Amino acid sequence: MQYDIASKVILSHCRNMVLRELCGLNVKDAELIDVRPQETASVRRSDFVLRAIFEDGTEKLVLLELITQWKRYLPLRTLETRCRHILEEGLEIETIMIELKRCYGVVDYYHDNEVDFRYKVIKLYEVEAREVVKKGLRCLYPFVPLMKGGEDLIEEAERGIYESEESREYKSDLLTGMAILSGLISKEIPLKLIKRRRDIMQESAAYEIIKREGFEEGIQQGIQQGLLLEAQEMLLDALEERFGIIPRSIAKKIKGIDSREVVESLFKVAMRVNSLEGFEDKLKIALT
Repeated sequence: MQYDIASKVILSHCRNMVLRELCGLNVKDAELIDVRPQETASVRRSDFVLRAIFEDGTEKLVLLELITQWKRYLPLRTLETRCRHILEEGLEIETIMIELKRCYGVVDYYHDNEVDFRYKVIKLYEVEAREVVKKGLRCLYPFVPLMKGGEDLIEEAERGIYESEESREYKSDLLTGMAILSGLISKEIPLKLIKRRRDIMQESAAYEIIKREGFEEGIQQGIQQGLLLEAQEMLLDALEERFGIIPRSIAKKIKGIDSREVVESLFKVAMRVNSLEGFEDKLKIALT
């Protein structure tokens, strides 16, 4: 997942500032715990767990969930991740969801007959980009394109990273993260960033994402890949809306289809069948 990797390289350098300045937590220091494999497949969510020491000396975990589209079962999946880490680490957890772009239907709670789960939601598109740049919060500059008024400040934020006295690894990771994240709002912005800063961006571990998505070798290839991913997600969304949580095995098979036409035909099947089992039978035929 491209946003997963982009966010991880940013957090590897900037976790303390993200927690303090963006999430509003009084954190003294934090470390990123290795990301566990998710139990459900989705390109629309990325979760990270950090072990944090607060200014008062207490130690907690912070679960950051980065989302680009809302699904009604997402809080339940977040709760699953939260419970797993409580059992594994034995610490309290602060749960925070960050909307990388505006999502329809986002809520800050999950409730059923037995569970009342509440968490903090940060709407990145409501954060004032100009304040971030004015304060010189360089670690947040990769998120500037997604912030309120951020498109007008991209070049200033880019220069702030590139011309800083930080290490080349720091600068290459933050600039690459900015390019990938800006793809959420524009196809042109990543291309311009890459053209100007390829010399240093190609040193980042996340730069492989850019090559794979086709930004460097040809935008048309990237667009086609994006259309395939979008079709896959529409199919998964339709199945989830009709039949509830989709087994990982089915999601994995759908993600493995490399033909948009096949995915679109399966979408029509998903809208007609009466059960998930019926869809799975048609899926097996499509894959043979």
